[in-house]
Parts: sequence; structure tokens; C-alpha cells
Amino acid sequence: MSSSIRLLLNTLLFSVVAAATTYDYVIVGGGATGLSLAVLLSEDSSKRVAVGDQLTATLSGSGSELIVHHPRGGSEVRTSDRFLFLSPIVNNYGSTSSGIGNPNITNLRLNSNNFGTANDWQFVTVPQVDVGNRPQAQVQGKVLGGGSAINSGMYLRGNKEEYDALETLGATGWNWDSMFSAVKKSEHFHPPSQTEVDALGLTDTPAFHGFAGPISVAIQAVNVSRFFPEFAVPTLKNLGHKMNTDPNGGFHNGPSWDFLTILPDSNTRSYAVSGYYLPVINRTNLHVMTESQGTKIIWAEKTQDGLITATGVEYIVFNESGNAKNVILSGSALNTPKILELSGVGDPTVLASVGIDLLVNLPGVGANLCNQPITTASYLLKNGTVDAGNAIRSAIIDVQPFSGYLSAADLQRSEELLQTKPELLSDAQFKIMKEQIEAGVPQMEFAWNVAADGNNVTTLTFDRLILVKPLSRGTVHINSTDPLVPPVIDPKYLSAPHDKFAFAKAVQYTRTIVNAEPLKSIIVGPVLPDATVQTDDDFVNYVNTKSVSEHHFVGSSAMVPRAEGGVVDPSLVVYGTSNVRVADLSIIASLPGIHTVSLAYMVAERAAEIINAGQ
Repeated sequence: MSSSIRLLLNTLLFSVVAAATTYDYVIVGGGATGLSLAVLLSEDSSKRVAVGDQLTATLSGSGSELIVHHPRGGSEVRTSDRFLFLSPIVNNYGSTSSGIGNPNITNLRLNSNNFGTANDWQFVTVPQVDVGNRPQAQVQGKVLGGGSAINSGMYLRGNKEEYDALETLGATGWNWDSMFSAVKKSEHFHPPSQTEVDALGLTDTPAFHGFAGPISVAIQAVNVSRFFPEFAVPTLKNLGHKMNTDPNGGFHNGPSWDFLTILPDSNTRSYAVSGYYLPVINRTNLHVMTESQGTKIIWAEKTQDGLITATGVEYIVFNESGNAKNVILSGSALNTPKILELSGVGDPTVLASVGIDLLVNLPGVGANLCNQPITTASYLLKNGTVDAGNAIRSAIIDVQPFSGYLSAADLQRSEELLQTKPELLSDAQFKIMKEQIEAGVPQMEFAWNVAADGNNVTTLTFDRLILVKPLSRGTVHINSTDPLVPPVIDPKYLSAPHDKFAFAKAVQYTRTIVNAEPLKSIIVGPVLPDATVQTDDDFVNYVNTKSVSEHHFVGSSAMVPRAEGGVVDPSLVVYGTSNVRVADLSIIASLPGIHTVSLAYMVAERAAEIINAGQ
């Protein structure tokens, strides 16, 4: 089907339902946070909520009955106050963008099959000067549920200090207590069975968990190799890394078994669509649409108090617009700055460069971008010593402060490097991050995995060596008024000298790990980096040439005071506007040392609390 025919199909469908409807909330972006928030806000049956994925929104509905017949064997949806596009209508981007029923989404083992496909925005950074001038592919979910639909499912929460730091930076009410309460609302934790407790020594602390929320969380326990209890755990103990029996209560230091967003004893992903949305799919005041892309906010004239008020959102494919009482941007840390800038909100220099009139001067839009660098290291194991098992993900995640893997001399060098604030990092963040380092907050993730190839050659792989709290900061901005042109993404990976030092030292530390017993007794030698990599400079060169990046962007619409580069206030309202909010990970000024899906649900639940309370 040609793109022009697709456009005609969608325009005709819109014309059927074009009777003007004003929504109480239009949520631009149906990812993990946006879709979950839409469901939470629509619990009030008096409120009409519209949400869409791919940075999308549909702003009009009809009071008359409409039947939408889906092509290619899709089911029929009958609706009155809402209409629903769930698949398999193909949009202008070649994607059946709901993803519902796609095994590459529902089966957590297959998540990487989505990378580089129509389910992925397929963003690419500009060449990254400090990692060998290499561009980096940036996987981001372009499907209903966003990243929660295609991520690895790893569930970490981090340390109490990291959330209290958000409040210290100016996000009043956003602290460990409020966010811990919020995340437990989202969680349906499944404790390990007695068999799993007996086999692996799994434990949990009930007070750290929620048991009635929409997102299933379980400890990975199926097909876990005996390597982990027999070799990994005792080796870690000999290194002084004591197992953390349940890291979800605000203290994540040390190794722990891997928690996943998954149905227990299965491969089935639990995510925003299956957990939040599908149980309420017939809710008549909730309008989900996956077939168009939000481009910019429609504004009324400024009010006497100098604020501007949104009246709706403009979007492509339908080539139409509609009405909204409140607009909530939830497009991700890479897409939300784009729609703000296209709407005239942002840095005057950026907007002037593309000829957009400035409506709100907010230089913080698109600044403070942060993401985590990642690399791997692997070691050959002696034949026949262990069964690789068939776990879905790394069975053990060891998160360590710098004192957990740096030598005394290295800690001295770390202290010297921390005397100089990295470029683009705020003074307030630099101070807090140094305090967290001194307090022993984890900075590095070592994920342990063991696998065998077709020839039964078994390797131990630290498949996620992640600098979880980098000091490097970058930017994401538009360079065109065309809404289909991707933003210019420049995270400036490893631009902070301390980041490169600490990251390279972590790879080097894996040599120390494999030389500790009992692991040493079954190690043949290094595979990657190979045995020729020996010196400090060798390991720096390795991370320069072999590191890539995680998919955990935050910070580009930071919730800090406006005078300090902030974009939103603690009620999530964009400074200079009266009714535009941001609710996604772009508001998080300082990245906790985690995989961010838990944070996405925290933001959704906390945002719903704030909005429903009228704050």
C-alpha cells in the first residue's frame, strides 16, 4: 500500500469521527509512562482521556456509534465515545504500531528482534568524540508501551539517596518515600516458590513489594545454571561482595538475583499494555490511537499573567487537530524536547536556527541529556565443568560503588579527577553526585551470564558492564521544522574524564574476578578483551572502541528550578505554560543507577497522584 493511500485511509477514518470533542487530558506518547498514566487518569469516569503511541494523540471523538473494520483479518471494534486503532492497520511508517500479540514483544527472550525494526525509532547519535568518533544506535520503543514493550525486562530500583537527590535538586515531593510508595502501586510481585528457594537460595522481603499492581515482577529462577550458586556466589563472597537478598527497598549495593518484569516461571513479558491497558480496554472514556504522530502544541493567546495555554495538539497522518483542556507530553527524553521546540518552547538560539518563533524561553529544553555507556567482557570456561542452563537474562546483577572495585591507588586517582566539574553538568548535580560517591552509592553494574555455543563451548560473560551513574551530559535538539526529521542526539558519552577512567577500570576488574576462587579453577582465559589487553591504556582503548550505550535516557526536560535550567515544576507543569505537563523520564534530572522501566512506572503513578490531587 502506498503512503498516499495510507494517508487517505486515515483521513477518511478521521472524517467519520470529526465531531468536535474536547478531552480533559491529551497524552502525547503512549509509552510505558504515557499509556499507564492514561489508564490511571481515566479511572475517573467523568474525565475523557486520549493517548497515542509514537508520540501520538487523537483529540476528537464522536457520540455516534462507529464500526472500524480492520484490514488483513483484524477484528471489528464497535465504539461510541471512543475509537480504537490497535492493529493491524499499517501506518505511514510501515509498522503495525500497537504490537499487541507480536511474539517479539510478548516473549521476553525475543526482545532484541525488535531492534532496528519498525518497532524501534532507530535513532542514531552524532559521532561521539570520546568513544572513537563513532555514532551510536539508540534503541527506543516505537510501539504501544514504548520501551516496556521491547526492553530486556530487568527490574532495578536503586538507592534511597538517589531519589532524595531529586527533591534536593528542586523537585519538591519527589523523594524516596513518595516514589517507593508509587512504584509499589504498579507492582504485582510473585515470591519465589519453595523449590526455587531450596535450589538457589532465593529470598525476598515482602515489605519492599506491591502485590496488587498491574506489572508482574518475579525473580528469574527458571533454567538457571548451577554455575551461579556453586561458583559465582562463593567467588563474589570471597571478593567481599555479599549477596543482597532483596535490593528493592532502597539499598541496592552488592550482587543480587535478577528481578524481571515477567510472569513467573515463563517467558511472558509483563508491560504497560498487558498490565495497565488490556484489562480496561473497553473503558469508554479512554481513547487510545496508534496511527499518527504529534508534531506541536496548539496555543491560545497569552493570558494576563504571562502564561500561554494549550488548546490542543497538531499531528500528522490525519493532518488535523483537536481540542484539549490539558496536554501531557510523554514522548521520551529524546522526543519530548522535540515537540516542545517545534511548539516554540525552548532555547532561543536553537529555535532561531530553524526559524521558529519563541513563545517560552526555556534553555533547559533538550539540555542535561544523560544515558549510560555499556560494554562486555567474556572468559572461556573449561569444558565439562558447568552446564550453561538456559536463563533469559543474566542471573546475577552485582552493582558496586567505586570502593567495591577500585584499588587504593585508583580511588586516589578518582578523587583527583573529581576535583574538576565536567562540562554541561550543573554545579548542584555535581555536588550531589560526589556526595553519593562518598556515601557508597553504586556506580557500576556487573551482570553475570553463562552461555554455551553449538559446539558446547561455554563462556562466562559479563554481558552488561554499565557505568550506571555517568557524569557526562549531552543534548538533544531539532535542526529542522519537519516533524519527521529525527532530533540531533549528542549524549557526549565518556566526555567526562572520570567516566572513562572508572569505566575502563571496571572492565579491567573482571580480570580480578576471574582470578578469585572458586571461579579461577574453571577459567581457561580471556576472550574479550583478549589476553593482549593488559595495561591501563589498553583498557581505555577497549572502551573507546567497543563500548556502546544503554537505552536509559533521562534529564532533557529536567524538574529543577527554572533559574537553574529547569523545564517543569514539581507538579510537572512546563514553566511559562498553564496547562502543559511533561510526564516521562525526561523530567528526571539525575539518573538513578538502574534500568529505568521501574522509574517509568514510578513517574506514571506519581503523576496521577499529583494531577488527581489538583496540584
